[in-house]
Amino acid sequence: MDKQGKVDFLWRYQPSKNTADGLLMSYIKHNLFLPAREMMLQPLRAYWLALAYQEKGDIDPVLLERIFRKAVYALEKHALYLCDQAGIDYPVNFYQGKPILRTFPLLEESANGENTADSDSSNCQNNRAIADELFELVGSEEFDDTGFS
Repeated sequence: MDKQGKVDFLWRYQPSKNTADGLLMSYIKHNLFLPAREMMLQPLRAYWLALAYQEKGDIDPVLLERIFRKAVYALEKHALYLCDQAGIDYPVNFYQGKPILRTFPLLEESANGENTADSDSSNCQNNRAIADELFELVGSEEFDDTGFS
């Protein structure tokens, strides 16, 4: 096969069956509605595809915005589906009724076309604190990574 035309990506993960990740992987593996590959790729696309195109850089800004909007739509659609499955109302703001604030610096394009961002150490420390808060919010014990190999 032509290696230049393909991306080789292999991932092996064997979480313990009695963990949240074990339950999740079993659910994905035994789901009757979608193939496991699609169940893995759909959320990855919604979370990361727009950012991958943005980082690549050689994409029409209108098309990039459309990709971002599709990702947000997919995430919101799944949030609505989850609320429907749980029988809960879809709130305007999920996180304790507080506005969700942008917690990362936006890259700004300088006059010469280069991306610039405030990269001082306090900003890095702030981003680390935010990552820690998000990890705590989703439940650090829920994500057992001892199964990675």
